[in-house]
Amino acid sequence: MDNKLYKLMNWPEIESIVYSECDHPQDILGMHAVTGGFLIQAFFPGRNNMMVYNKTGDCYYEMELVDEEGFFAVFVPSKTPFSYEYIFKNGSGDEVRVPEVYSYIPKFWLNLKDKLLSGVFYDSYRYFGAHFCERKEVLGTEFMTYAPGAERVSVVGDFNGWDGRVYPMCKIDECGIFALFVPGVSIGSLYKFEIKLPSGLTFVKRDPYAFSVEKGIGDACRVIEDPDWEHVKYKRLPMGDSFALLNLSLRDVLSHYSKEQVADFVIDTVREYDYDAVLFEDFSFCDNRTVTEWGKLSFFSVCPEVCRLKDLIEIIDKIHSAGIKVLSTIDISSFLPDDAGLRGYDGSRFFEGDNTEVFGALSFNFDSLYVRNYLISACDYFVRVLGLDGIAVGGLDRVLYLDYGKGDGEWRPNIYGGNESIGGHELIKHLNSFLHKNHSNICTIARDSMVSNNLTLSLEEEGMGFDYKLHTQFDKDLFNYLKNDFKERPYHHSELTYSPVYIYCEKFILSFLYSDYGKDKATFTKALPGDDEQKVADLRLAVSYLFTHPGRKCLSFCNFDSLKTKTLIKELVKLYKTHPALNTMDDEAEGFKWVNAIDSEHSVVSFERSSGSETLLVVCNFSDKCLNYKLGVDEGSYKEIFASEQIKYGGLYKMSGRAKEAKPNKRDGKTHEVSLKLCPLCLHIYEKCPCQN
Repeated sequence: MDNKLYKLMNWPEIESIVYSECDHPQDILGMHAVTGGFLIQAFFPGRNNMMVYNKTGDCYYEMELVDEEGFFAVFVPSKTPFSYEYIFKNGSGDEVRVPEVYSYIPKFWLNLKDKLLSGVFYDSYRYFGAHFCERKEVLGTEFMTYAPGAERVSVVGDFNGWDGRVYPMCKIDECGIFALFVPGVSIGSLYKFEIKLPSGLTFVKRDPYAFSVEKGIGDACRVIEDPDWEHVKYKRLPMGDSFALLNLSLRDVLSHYSKEQVADFVIDTVREYDYDAVLFEDFSFCDNRTVTEWGKLSFFSVCPEVCRLKDLIEIIDKIHSAGIKVLSTIDISSFLPDDAGLRGYDGSRFFEGDNTEVFGALSFNFDSLYVRNYLISACDYFVRVLGLDGIAVGGLDRVLYLDYGKGDGEWRPNIYGGNESIGGHELIKHLNSFLHKNHSNICTIARDSMVSNNLTLSLEEEGMGFDYKLHTQFDKDLFNYLKNDFKERPYHHSELTYSPVYIYCEKFILSFLYSDYGKDKATFTKALPGDDEQKVADLRLAVSYLFTHPGRKCLSFCNFDSLKTKTLIKELVKLYKTHPALNTMDDEAEGFKWVNAIDSEHSVVSFERSSGSETLLVVCNFSDKCLNYKLGVDEGSYKEIFASEQIKYGGLYKMSGRAKEAKPNKRDGKTHEVSLKLCPLCLHIYEKCPCQN
């Protein structure tokens, strides 16, 4: 080795590169000014010879192998720095040119560091992850990750043989931010991060901010073009106080339609049934994968088996152009416990709250400011990039309660001795506050929560700040009741009358969600008693009951096998929208009043829905018998305007069309009574009219 070159060598630093222990490779590798010229050093494991090509001066320099592991160096006498690249010959004898990586050191401004550590770095996705960009007129990809417990982080991918020794990332700040710009890494390239701990343990992880994940059995991250961060092309309008949502799974729709047909299908379905908006299931959720059993491979990526982000943006833009609002569920409660993901990301457990798996997933550490910021950023990313009108936050019970899914001794109380997750509550309040302040007319919905805890009370009133809550317990109680044999239903009558006890504690959306009923309707109806006709009648009764109960509506049923069942849904939506008694005063006790809630013998419940200008009488016969039924009412006449068992819906009942006048007689706390003929497994609606006489 040339004596001058030998004296320029910093052998301890070289050793840190060779043994992959260096977190500041930019100080060693690449071009550095020295006395009389420039020292160029590079590490190419497994190579025996390397050349430096001076692109500015069009000349070549032979590099010297100073360490047999593949560390090369050359001294170039020059007064000014120059542009260069490395050249070597592969096994076939072909010349391969490799750009210098450490000429482009990413920057991370100190104010961004402060925002990150304070938990208010809401647009962190603009910096972390992989971003295809241009630096010094050179195209490539900038990688950035946060791994405070790592000794060294490298980006590995199909562009460097997945070798963690090749591209160690630069530690931008002592807080644990690692970054590297790699020239030539283009859109479509696959990558991961290799993380080495101070103990010497090394493992490969998916990028927590991966914007795309490999399709198929792989789970590598994919570089994509940055979307337009200010994508919203239309004015977001408020949801209003009464609405009907169509709940869909994009995966399910794409199994029947091409990506070019999806938007048209959604638009046609929403218009056909007169829904107000579509609520999609979580776009990130993956299932039936080889790598992972279920869950999210990335909180910032659309499921690769569903579609590309670019395709999803086009689909939603087309739906928006038809004047239809788009919402999506986003589950921020937990993550996959696989070793290639967030679990033990940098050797520590700063993502996970504990190491206890509940229902095949790990809960986040909601006490961490970084984790809370990470989850808020994920929600903001999809709202901003897709232009969503709202989100339904999933997995709330896991977020809000420390004992979710755990037995005695498996969880620790909070500092006050309770089971509430203080960090989880702060996350939800922070999320709602941020979204409502930064996205005009955004709608946030609480989903998958069994317990109401002032979820729809405003933040100023010490609530959680949601606009609405999906009443996921309503349908479970209803269908648990319906699964009982007709003879057993009288013994379970209280299950029908429980929901109005707490219906006014939140602003509810009643739902039959895709996740519960949309995947396999045959299995669902099979659990109901009776013959096939009775099973379908029970289903018609259940849907009708939902539309007459206080609360906004969300329905997953859209591809009905029966044209007559489609007609039922259309007319229920029409009834809901055209009758003020059904779409106003949902959150006020005056809008709902039991007439008779205790007739368990006949399996009948009856109630009034009222507005200031209209009163509707609703009578539900959950028995399999036709009943001649007397009911206490106010003075007036009552005209039947709906019955779920009408012939046009697939039943056998024909409405008379004549109003029934109430007769004076005390019954059910009323001064009059009316005689009704109730069809088996049927919901009847009667409109109160002035007295005929």
